[in-house]
This record gives sequence, structure tokens and C-alpha cells, in this order.
Amino acid sequence: MKKKVTLRDLSEKLGLSTAAVSKALRGHQGVSEATRKLVMETAASMKYGGLSEPVKKEQRGTDAFIIVDRRELTEPHTMSTYFFIDNAMKAHGLEVAIHGVPMDGDDRAIFRLIESANPSALFLFGRFSQKFAEELKATGKITIVIDYDYPALNVDVVLPNDYQGAYTAVQHLVHAGHHRIGFIGDKRLSPGFHDRYNGFIDALEYWGLEANSKHIYDMKFKDAFGAINFNPIIRQIDYDDLPTAFFCANDPIAFVLNNSLNARGFKTPDDVSIVGFDNLDSSQWQYPPLTSVNYPREHIARKAVDLMLWRLEDRDSPCNKILVQPALVVRQSVATPRKMSN
Repeated sequence: MKKKVTLRDLSEKLGLSTAAVSKALRGHQGVSEATRKLVMETAASMKYGGLSEPVKKEQRGTDAFIIVDRRELTEPHTMSTYFFIDNAMKAHGLEVAIHGVPMDGDDRAIFRLIESANPSALFLFGRFSQKFAEELKATGKITIVIDYDYPALNVDVVLPNDYQGAYTAVQHLVHAGHHRIGFIGDKRLSPGFHDRYNGFIDALEYWGLEANSKHIYDMKFKDAFGAINFNPIIRQIDYDDLPTAFFCANDPIAFVLNNSLNARGFKTPDDVSIVGFDNLDSSQWQYPPLTSVNYPREHIARKAVDLMLWRLEDRDSPCNKILVQPALVVRQSVATPRKMSN
């Protein structure tokens, strides 16, 4: 059987980038008429995908959907990720739309929309049930999962290395002189939170520090309706027995902790140092500005789009799990413990 001609084959034949070839094939602006004509003629001669004239943008619809939890549709983390995916798609002359559905996926409208709009690919972003993820993949669309992992589902995944990020956070606190380090999170909330907890515990062990159960707050942040609520932090922290530092499983947890400590007369970082995770834009506006593990949104978005384009050309290869390494953003919420600074 003759090998199917791919976008990469056209790119190598013409000496152009795959992005330029993709734009030319789709009639996208930013490609000269001469280049477009050359690409079209070469694609036709190589019998690329039974090529016909490119469909105009207003006729071809959206190339991919980003599917997110409806309640998190306007969250900064979601909007930032959408922005970077949109940019990465546009660089290839492609369009993406974002759609919110219930976290449990109990909404048939999204499947009707997928059938009618016929996107080439789906980006599933955030926490959904295994059943819903399986149903999405069963549509036959290229499915790329971002920021979550479904161990029982054979699907392409791009996510941050949560374990390493937590390890890096603890390393920073240890280097600052902290030996009594606490944790606040909910390892049942998602595989990412579980990995952050494991990274925290293993980092303590590596540096020979005690994982004191009195300072480890593995809380339950999801209520009976599936909504996330961080207020238990305020009620459950033992303010009479605090560690010198906390690693928080995400930035909103760190924000609540910082405000709660300040309300009780504790100062960050003089009394307690804090490190968060995600590096939300609002981290820099906290008082003091929060040290946080950066969620590499732009890099993850580009990797997800690259993976989608590769999968369009190679549907039979094994699935991938791409871990993107996060880095620490150091601000003013960490200091040497007082007893060490004397």
C-alpha cells in the first residue's frame, strides 16, 4: 500500500514550515498568492489527502473545541489556557472554540454540537469523569487531554509535572532554612493534586525532614454538588501549632491561608512562609507577593496543539503523556525562619 502523503511531506518537499503549508492549504491570510498556488499544485501532484480547493474560513467552521467545566469557564486558569491554545492554533491557520459543560459530563448538547460542527479535534481541559472522557473519545475525534490524567483511558495527555513542581517548592523552603514544613491540599481532588502531595512527601524524606501529621492538612474541598470551596482552611488550621512554612497545592489555597493568618495577627513571611502552585496573575498582587510554582500554560498549549497536528497525520501510533517541567517564581512570601536569622 502506498504511504499516505502528510503535511510534513509537503513541508519537506517545498522547503516551507508546516505552519506555512497549513495556512496555504486553508486559504489563510498571511501567505502570498504565489506561495499558495505552489503549495496547492504540489499537494495536488503528490495526491495529498484527495485535495480540492481550500474551504473558506467562514464555510469550514471551527477546527477544534476546548471542553471545560462550565463553572470554571471564566476562571483565570481556564481563560489563560484558552488564550494560549487559541494563539497556537492561529499560528497554523486554525480556529478553536471553547465550550463549558457540567463537570460530570451529563449534558448531551455537547455531543450534538460535536456532531453538527464536526471539529477535527477536542481538547479536554480539567477534571471530568472517566465515563465522559471515554464518550468523547468514542466520537472518533482526535482527543487531547490537558491538565488531567485518566490512567484507564488510552489517550494523548499534556500536563505539568506536578510531582516535580512540589519537589522544587520544598527544596526552596529547605534552602531558606525551614525544617518544619506543612502541606495544605486535597489529594483526592485530582491526580495532579495527588502528585503534588507525593512530591511534597518525597522531598521531605530526601532532605531528612519529618512529615509531621499535625502540619499536613489533606482536606476535602469539593462539596456534595461538585463545587470547590477552600473555606475549610480557615476553620481547620491549628493556629496554636504552626510550622514555619506551608506548601499549598494551588494558589487559591495559598491566598486563603495568607489572609487567614494575617487576620489572626501572623505575618507572612516573618512568622510563616508560603509557597503556592500555578503562578496565577493575581499571585504578584498578594500581600506579600506570593512565591509560586509556575504552571507553564503557554508551553503546554503549544505542546497540545503540536500533538494534535501530529495525531492528525499519525492516528495509529501509541498515545503520549507529555510532562512539562514547571519552574519556581520567587517573590516575597518566603524568608528564613526567625530563629535562624538571629
